[in-house]
Amino acid sequence: MTSYADVRSWNSEALEGVAQAVRGRKEQILGLQDELDMSFGPLFWHGENATGARGALSGLRDRAEHIVAEAAHVQKALQDAADAVDDLRRQVEELETTARANRFTIGPDGSVHDDDPAAAADPDRPRTAQLLAERVGQVLGIAGEVDSRLAAALAAAAGGTVDDHGATTLADADVTTTADGKYHTGPPEKPTFTFDEDFAYDSADSELSDHLAKAKWLAQLRGAQALGLMPDATEMYEHYWANTGAPKEWDYEKAYKEDSGIRQSVDSEVTRAARAAEELIRSGRTDFSMTGAPSGAEPYPKTENWQKAVGGHQIWSHGDVKVEGNRVTMVVTVEGQDRYNFNRGQTDIATGASDNGNGRFTEIGWAKPFDTHGSMTKTITWELGHPPAGLTDGPAPDDGTVRGTDRDRGPTPDNPREPGRNRAR
Repeated sequence: MTSYADVRSWNSEALEGVAQAVRGRKEQILGLQDELDMSFGPLFWHGENATGARGALSGLRDRAEHIVAEAAHVQKALQDAADAVDDLRRQVEELETTARANRFTIGPDGSVHDDDPAAAADPDRPRTAQLLAERVGQVLGIAGEVDSRLAAALAAAAGGTVDDHGATTLADADVTTTADGKYHTGPPEKPTFTFDEDFAYDSADSELSDHLAKAKWLAQLRGAQALGLMPDATEMYEHYWANTGAPKEWDYEKAYKEDSGIRQSVDSEVTRAARAAEELIRSGRTDFSMTGAPSGAEPYPKTENWQKAVGGHQIWSHGDVKVEGNRVTMVVTVEGQDRYNFNRGQTDIATGASDNGNGRFTEIGWAKPFDTHGSMTKTITWELGHPPAGLTDGPAPDDGTVRGTDRDRGPTPDNPREPGRNRAR
């Protein structure tokens, strides 16, 4: 149990010193990569002993990779604890300054004592004492969390449960993960996505009414194309009717410029990535790659064009980070992933048309759902400690009607892309 006296004595510099010592030992191990690579023995060495030696070497390399991963894990935990202790010490100083200003003291056990008995009749003093006690409790709660997180990190390293993310070299094993577990150092790792599919392809026979419905939807498509409205949405719908199921790209930069909802979701992901980069920098990194986990893009697109072309989708990012002095440069790539299909029982946001009609074309085998993807890469810079709030790339979209040229496709008759669907599993 962490006491108030313990928190008073905590020293962030000592934790930082240990973190740097761990980093130094880790770098010594990283320097052994060439020796490990050259330790395979003569190429012409064959037989039982050769097989055994190479197996032992493989085990040694795997263990070295795990040691590097464990050292990186502990180094990051120590640095996080040092940062948290700095913040705790500031809170303690502010708390005790407030206590002295009101003629109270805080004991080693965290108890609050009134140093002005003559003021006991003041009706506000019990409330002041209560507020001080509550703040002491908050400090102790945070201290307990800091202590528990560091203890858990050390236990994981000691118990050999730290993941090396399938590393095949020592450098690849030098992985640092953010406290929330959503970003870590290393090359891009595309998440695995599983999407809902409410209408089974080619599972039903067509009827006369289906032919009439097809003629209606395609007439709406061609009419919209002639007007040059919502080119991205109709391009997707046209591809649906191509019936190939082939994946298709959307223009993420165009969407970012035209739709305030998409812009906000991209900016939010960039902000998360930049904050994660700052956290990884604090662990001693100055030149590294990082990759993140997916999340649902929020908010939903605002324009009908992008509601129907993309709608609710998954978003993730990866990037390369370099620190020079106090300047951070990050080449960040934002990726979006979705499935163009229709959801049983749902309706189009703009028109209220049921999804079931277009889903029926999938069941008949006339139109086929497909995976969609968008990607945009930007370079952002900021002063260390002040990560940006998005890309801030040009004026905000006005969410007006999106028109294309005569060669562009027009509006999709119906693809509502309702929020809450097609989430990554």
